[in-house]
Amino acid sequence: MSLPSVKGAVLIHFGISLLIFIVLAALMRWIWYPGALFSIDGGWQGLKIIAPIDLVLGPALTLCFYRPWKKNVRFDMAVIATVQIAALSYGVFAVYQQRTAAIVFAEHRFETLSLSEYRQASRELKENDVQVKSLSEFSTGLPVVLYASPFSGEEYGNYLADIMNGLPELRERSDRYMAIGDARNEIVEYRVDRQKDGTTIELSASSKPNETDSVSAEIYTLRARYGDGTIEFDPGTFKWIDIKRDVKNE
Repeated sequence: MSLPSVKGAVLIHFGISLLIFIVLAALMRWIWYPGALFSIDGGWQGLKIIAPIDLVLGPALTLCFYRPWKKNVRFDMAVIATVQIAALSYGVFAVYQQRTAAIVFAEHRFETLSLSEYRQASRELKENDVQVKSLSEFSTGLPVVLYASPFSGEEYGNYLADIMNGLPELRERSDRYMAIGDARNEIVEYRVDRQKDGTTIELSASSKPNETDSVSAEIYTLRARYGDGTIEFDPGTFKWIDIKRDVKNE
């Protein structure tokens, strides 16, 4: 079987790399960063890491080192493939570590929490003899939506001291986590309303809807790493149904 020309090998390599990139992009878009999390919490940034490694590095190495007439051409291609796989594996691992692991209601709003942040915070809490909770206790999939029970009284003073000593902030304190459905009454006063232009406003205390209101979704503000948005809950089950980017941030 004759080997392809340099041009042919580069095109074949690029085609395979493109297929891999499409699969990874779909995984990131629909699983790791669902909804608007892709644009406001690191999905695009992850693609910027993976794309050069997958679409540029491999084909470029093939163009530079592949010569079909060389005796050790198969060895050269094996080395190129190994280098690309190693680099791509590292890139995918890095992006996976930055995926949105949780969306936590803390300090009067929802905030995102990456997997690396959660793991780092868990290590710090364990080192200080604080019992941590696994995200799998609340959901089998990520991201999981949670409520971080606030500190009060003397506890709050100790919490501030912990913060000054480098311990995690409230949204990272898994020892304070509880299922979001169990905290509905605690967060309902922070609901917002979406206007016709797509922006959101906080509802006044006198206009706060109650659980019997006929609404299509309960909306709350969300702060992410690269932008702000809203998270919507089903008013019946209080399970999150969508995440949207605020148009004022576009």
